[in-house]
Amino acid sequence: MKKSNVLIAETEQRLDVTLARMPDVGSRNQAQKLIRAGQVTVDKKTVLRPSYPILPGRTIQWISPAAEPLTLLPQALPLEIVYEDASLVVINKSARMPVHPGAGRPTGTLVNALLHHVGGDLPHAPKEPFRPGIVHRLDMDTTGLLVVAKNDAAHRALQSQFEIRSVDRYYIGVAWGVPDPRSGIIDAPIGRSARNRTSMTIRPDGRTAITHYETHEILGSATLLQFKLETGRTHQIRVHLSHMGHPLIGDAVYGGAAIRYGPATRNRRAFYANIFEVLGRQALHARSLGFVHPDSGVRMEFMADLPEDMVWVIEQLRKDSSYFERR
Repeated sequence: MKKSNVLIAETEQRLDVTLARMPDVGSRNQAQKLIRAGQVTVDKKTVLRPSYPILPGRTIQWISPAAEPLTLLPQALPLEIVYEDASLVVINKSARMPVHPGAGRPTGTLVNALLHHVGGDLPHAPKEPFRPGIVHRLDMDTTGLLVVAKNDAAHRALQSQFEIRSVDRYYIGVAWGVPDPRSGIIDAPIGRSARNRTSMTIRPDGRTAITHYETHEILGSATLLQFKLETGRTHQIRVHLSHMGHPLIGDAVYGGAAIRYGPATRNRRAFYANIFEVLGRQALHARSLGFVHPDSGVRMEFMADLPEDMVWVIEQLRKDSSYFERR
């Protein structure tokens, strides 16, 4: 089936740029395909030119095919179970595992693995049919603790705790440079980037986002930090650190996959190129998780050791730290 969509333009910009910001379009490339296929009108006239200038107040209408329904398939994928009972399961998620299926990614996710593990259905919010059991998320390349509900009552109770911010979540990360002050609070609203719809940015009209940080160890041109989330926005820690000028080591999306501090000598370029290649992701780990069990009312606390790749990176950065001390 196809769906008709209508938008009243608020700003002056190209037609394809305007359409790309719509959730059901999602990219400039897809917007251009719709325009060239004659599926877009401006003030009821078909427009075939992606660069067509749009002025405020113009009515844009487009027809795009409805998303194909996803079929959630159980898969026998490796899972590190930290705790499990009849109502919930706590997972120590590995790197490069998406939490839930999405467009172009129907399998290979934590949800697929959990469906196989529980041998049946998992609860989900009415508007999130393809995120069964999920009450919070981790980025695909962030490791660490995640709690998943196994029944409706547990799902509602855990979601409520996240909404009132009573869940304790601590992360460990390695960032470029040394933050000043070395401990503090980052309070900066986060929203979708207008230039890249797959990334986030600081913007005044974004959603409230608050991150507490604390320095654990200075590693020459980098710092080992602990974070406590007060809110849970998409990419929150990564965006906040990038905004401070201290992106996470290895974070290619937010500026952390290049030397940001210290001399860019040949040896250091080779040194960090090796770190980026071995790590292959942002250096971020969800280390601890605390919440009230939805059945017993008892508060539960869980801890997950740093993964081997981050342990290795920290050891390597200590070598870079020694280099700075000798200078």
